[in-house]
Amino acid sequence: MLHSFLSHNEQDSAQESVITRDIHRTFPAHDYFKDTGGDGQESLYKICKAYSVYDEDIGYCQGQSFLAAVLLLHMPEEQAFCVLVKIMYDYGLRDLYKNNFEDLHCKFYQLERLMQEQLPDLHSHFCDLNLEAHMYASQWFLTLFTAKFPLCMVFHIIDLLLCEGLNIIFHVALALLKTSKEDLLQADFEGALKFFRVQLPKRYRAEENARRLMEQACNIK
Repeated sequence: MLHSFLSHNEQDSAQESVITRDIHRTFPAHDYFKDTGGDGQESLYKICKAYSVYDEDIGYCQGQSFLAAVLLLHMPEEQAFCVLVKIMYDYGLRDLYKNNFEDLHCKFYQLERLMQEQLPDLHSHFCDLNLEAHMYASQWFLTLFTAKFPLCMVFHIIDLLLCEGLNIIFHVALALLKTSKEDLLQADFEGALKFFRVQLPKRYRAEENARRLMEQACNIK
């Protein structure tokens, strides 16, 4: 795998311009990633490029840089590449990108059925608003919550994912919906989307809130 990381970096990737654009948007406020051409951006570029060459079918997918960056904050770039490959292949994350996102839409369907079962009032409110899971949960599934949520929470999620598998996404999604239920029941369509985009990630900047949420996620059946 290490050999493939080094050799894939020497090859050209058709997606280099997309990767470069994404790198600049990945944790721009974080000390390690904020400098153009700095060590963090350089390592992140190498991981994303190597993956895009390694996995010809999927290549580089927008937002993948966030997951790579989270791994890079814990380990050297060769190891981060190997763990990224493992999450994509062995944990099944790449399946969500295949066949025109067929598997991803199946996951949205499952999330809505789980809501219907566990949060019936919120489910029917969303039905009234015509608010569908893909409108707020796409990034949750495709980037494993890494793109919008604070790192203290993201680190917990990736730990759990590596222990429990991809289903942990449903646990975290339901915990987020349960803890936000009162706010969301008051919101209209635009208000709900704004809540998911802005207020929800802000809420978990406090480490205590993130810890409580993860406890709740682990207790969901």
